[in-house]
Amino acid sequence: MLSKEEILKALRAVNYPGYDRDITAFGMVKYVKCDGDKADVRIYTGTNKSHDAEILKAAQEVLNKAFPDCEISVMMLAEDPAKANAPKPDKDTFKGVKYKIAVASGKGGVGKSTVAINLARAFAKLLSKPNDPRVGLMDCDVHGPSATILLKDKTFPGITPDEKIIPPVIDGIKVMSMGMLVADDQPLIWRGAMVMGALKQFVNEVQWGTPDVMIFDLPPGTGDAVLTVAQTIPLDGALIVTTPNMLASATAARGAKLFEKTDIKILGVLENMSYLELPDGTKQFIFGRGAAQEAAKNLGVEVIASVPVDVSLQAESHEDVSDRSKSIFEDLAAKLMKIIDGK
Repeated sequence: MLSKEEILKALRAVNYPGYDRDITAFGMVKYVKCDGDKADVRIYTGTNKSHDAEILKAAQEVLNKAFPDCEISVMMLAEDPAKANAPKPDKDTFKGVKYKIAVASGKGGVGKSTVAINLARAFAKLLSKPNDPRVGLMDCDVHGPSATILLKDKTFPGITPDEKIIPPVIDGIKVMSMGMLVADDQPLIWRGAMVMGALKQFVNEVQWGTPDVMIFDLPPGTGDAVLTVAQTIPLDGALIVTTPNMLASATAARGAKLFEKTDIKILGVLENMSYLELPDGTKQFIFGRGAAQEAAKNLGVEVIASVPVDVSLQAESHEDVSDRSKSIFEDLAAKLMKIIDGK
């Protein structure tokens, strides 16, 4: 008689294309039902279906070889059965905001927050008018907020008569960060429920108005904060930030699977710190080459921007950023709007 455990053990021989991990380790085998010498197996790989045919063929061949006298049916699922009970964002959250973009990474240290801030600045340059900020930035890293440090402004938020929080406008952007509420050296030792509560307060109790663009700077990885944002805000897509380093890119691609599993479109991969341009104009690829392209390929998207090492990205305002980097981020902002608009 077949058993679920035997089938799952056999399927460990089927790696997800481009990775050293198998489909069971990724949690892609969603259903196994055994009845004597017959079994049904159902596999869900996420919203990117480019590898489904390859995985189906490999899984069927592995099982046929392991159990030649048994009848085993393998099928690929169009949707994750777990989604039926998963919380879904309220479509009215940030209603009227045309572009709701998450900036994410699989690991820390890739410059994700610097990317988020300079992307928000670029959108502000394209869309905002004097005394009319059309861009919001929500720093979703409750444990390690960085927006106030990078923007070099720790303005305390205002409060309306009905106790709504008024986000400060910094460099033409409405900004909300836990860094505005606590000292930079004060650790926040909060459990998941407290983190989720803080983020929902940022969503529901901050007077954002109706900007054209909201940027959500997510913490690295796939923890409670990232999942809370994915289940609370009807995002239009996620921009995945990595460096050319192979480990960072592999981790970024793995972390991006969370967005596929929650039906959030991956807008593309941004390769940060792509190269260092030397005084003679030559480029030194100090973190390697090609890894970001490999990550993008595995996610079925493109590398839509490559940002060189540039200390001016740490400047206090968009105007103080180098013309080269300003141009890269302004082109990126325009490209993201076109992707979301389906153009």
